[in-house]
Amino acid sequence: MIHPDTLRLYKRLLGYIRPYYKVVAITLTALFITAAVTPLLPALLKEVVDESLIAKNQETLVTIPLLIILIFMVRGFAEYASKVAGEWVAHKAIQDIRSELFSKLNRLSEQTHRDYTEGNLLSKITYDVPQVGATLSQAWMVIIKESLIVLGLLGFLFYTTWQLTLLILVITPIVAWVLNRASQLMRQSNRHIQASMGQLTQRLGETLKGHKEIKIYGAQAYEQERFDQASETLRKHTMRSVRVAAANVPVIQLIASVSLAGVIYVASVMSVKDLLTPGEFIAFVTAMVMIFDPLRRLTNINTTIQRGMAAAESIFEMLDQTEEDPGKGQRLDWVKGQIDIQALDFGYLDLPLFQQLNLHIPAGQTFALVGSSGSGKSTLANLLSGFYPPQAGSILLDGTDIRQLDLPFLRQQIAYVSQNVILFNDTLAANIAYGRTDLPLEQIEAAAKAAYAWEFIEKLPEGLMTLIGENGASLSGGQRQRIALARAFLKNAPILILDEATSALDTQSELQIQKALEQIKENRTVIIIAHRLSTIEKADQIVVFEQGRILEQGTHSQLLGQNGSYARLYQQGEFCDDVHTN
Repeated sequence: MIHPDTLRLYKRLLGYIRPYYKVVAITLTALFITAAVTPLLPALLKEVVDESLIAKNQETLVTIPLLIILIFMVRGFAEYASKVAGEWVAHKAIQDIRSELFSKLNRLSEQTHRDYTEGNLLSKITYDVPQVGATLSQAWMVIIKESLIVLGLLGFLFYTTWQLTLLILVITPIVAWVLNRASQLMRQSNRHIQASMGQLTQRLGETLKGHKEIKIYGAQAYEQERFDQASETLRKHTMRSVRVAAANVPVIQLIASVSLAGVIYVASVMSVKDLLTPGEFIAFVTAMVMIFDPLRRLTNINTTIQRGMAAAESIFEMLDQTEEDPGKGQRLDWVKGQIDIQALDFGYLDLPLFQQLNLHIPAGQTFALVGSSGSGKSTLANLLSGFYPPQAGSILLDGTDIRQLDLPFLRQQIAYVSQNVILFNDTLAANIAYGRTDLPLEQIEAAAKAAYAWEFIEKLPEGLMTLIGENGASLSGGQRQRIALARAFLKNAPILILDEATSALDTQSELQIQKALEQIKENRTVIIIAHRLSTIEKADQIVVFEQGRILEQGTHSQLLGQNGSYARLYQQGEFCDDVHTN
C-alpha cells in the first residue's frame, strides 16, 4: 500500500505538469495506445499455433505476419510520441521548480538564511531538483504505461482462462508487502543521502572560499579529513539504498517465478485434458512471461520514486519556509530620511542585544556609530534595512513605522555598503549599475569617477565592459570597495549606510573618498559604522555603543571633552589612521 505522505508529495509534484495538460493528454493517449496493442501479440500467437500451424489455414499465413508488423509500427510510434512528449512536460516542470526555488531563496528571511548552511541551500538546487526531475520525467510515465500493460495482459489471461489467472493474483499481496517495505527503507536512506550531500557541498564551498586560509595555516590535511568523512558518510548511505534496490527486483522475480512454475504445471495438466488448446496454452504462458517485464520496470521505478520523494520533501520544506514580511504596502510621496528608533528591543537566540533603545537621526545629517565588536552597530543597520523585524518597539522613517511600508520601497530608499563587498561575475558596468539595465554608460562612468574607481577602470583594455570574475576575484580589496561605493553613489538613495566601507582603502584613496562623501552627503542621511578617525570625526553626531546600549552621543570635540568612553577609545588608539594598502 502506498503511504499517504508519498501520495501527497507526488500529487503536489504532479501539480507542476498541470499547466501543460495538452501535452500531457498527448502523452497519455500514446501510453494508452502502447498498452492497448501489447496484449494483441500473445493473441496473435494463439492464432499462429491454432490456425496456421495446426489447422493449416492459408489465409492466416499472410494476415498474421502483416498484423504483427502493423502492431509494432503503431507501438513504436506511440512509444516515441509518449517519450518525447513526456520528457518535454517533465523538463518544463523541472524548469518551473528550479525557478520557483530560486525565487524562494531570494524571498527568504535573513533568519532563515542564518539557520541553513550555504551547502544545504546549494544542494537543494544542484542535487535535489535533478532527483525530482527523474521522478517527473520517468516515474509517472512508467507507472501509467506499465500498469496499463499489466492490466491489458491480465485481461487477456482472464479471457483465456480465468482459473489460472486467479493463481497469479495470489502473489499480489506478497509483492505489495515487499514493495512497501522496500519503499520505507529507500525513503529513509535517501533522506540521509540528502543531508550528507548538503554536508559535502558545504565542505566543498568552504574550501573554495577559504583556500588562502587553508594554505596559510597548513590545514590541507585537516580539511581533507573532514571532506573524506563527509564523502564516506554519503557513500555509506548511498550503498544502503543500492542494496535495498538491488535486492528488491530479484526477490519479486523469485516470487513471480514460483507463481509461473505453478501456473505452467496446472496449464500443462489442463492442456493434456484438452481444457486448453495448444495455442491458448502458448498464448497464456507468453502473456504471463510478458507481464514480468513491466512488473520489473514497475519495481525498479520504485527506487527512482523514493529518491525523488526524499528530494521533494527537501525542496518543499524550503518552498514552505516563511518569507520576509513584505510590509503593509504603504509608500511615502517623498522621503526626507529622518529616522526615529523608539523603545527598540532585539536579540539573537533569546540573548537580548537592544533593550528599550531610543535614537533620533534628523534628515540630512551624518551619524557615526562606534563601539567594540558585537555592540550592535551592524545589527542596527540590518534592522533599518528591514532584514530583521524589531521584537518590540519601532523604527520610524519620516514618522512612519517601517513595518507599515512596502519592503521593496523601504530598501529603494537605502544604499548600503559593507566591508564584506559582494560583487558578481559580470562586467564592471553591470556591477556598478547592479539590478538596472536601463542606465547609460555616462551615468555609470560618473558614479565610478565619484568613487575614485575610474582611475583603474580606464586603464583596463575593456574599461567598464571588463569581466571581473567571481566576487571580483580579479580586483584588489580597495578596488572592490570602490566599485561598491560607486554602486551606492549611482543608486542615489536618500539614506546611505556605510559599514566599514573604507576599511580596505589606503590613506590617499580614503581622502579622495572622503571628498566624494562630502558631496554625496548633501541632503542625505548618512550612517557610518567605522573605526577610523578620519571617517567619523566630521560626523554631525557620534554615537558610542556598548552591548546594545548608547553610552555617549555628541560631536567629536564634545565627546573628547567629556573624557568618557569615546575619549578612552581614542586615547587607546581604537580609532586609527594607519595606512591600508589596496
